[in-house]
Amino acid sequence: MQVEGDESHGVVTPHASFLALPQVRAEALANLKALARDFGAYDDGYGFRDSVDVVTGRVSDFVLALDQGMIVASLAQELRPGLLQRPFRSGGFESRVRPLLAKERFSI
Repeated sequence: MQVEGDESHGVVTPHASFLALPQVRAEALANLKALARDFGAYDDGYGFRDSVDVVTGRVSDFVLALDQGMIVASLAQELRPGLLQRPFRSGGFESRVRPLLAKERFSI
């Protein structure tokens, strides 16, 4: 979405490249290397920062657990294909989670 007066039109997030690994592995790895090399988007202590504006060069100050979770899940899928899908397909996941969800009160 473009906001009127917004000069930033090139914001990318590293976790998206991780999610793309199964479809376009070489391109995803090239993106990650470029984000780390050209913009300093990788933090040795915490991993990839949340986002990079590739037009201005501005790198987010934040390292989000949500992003890191998607990165770890993507790497798990890359290293062990089907690892994350198997529990959902077998039915075991539902039988363990349903009692937990029954305790939740969802409202809008």
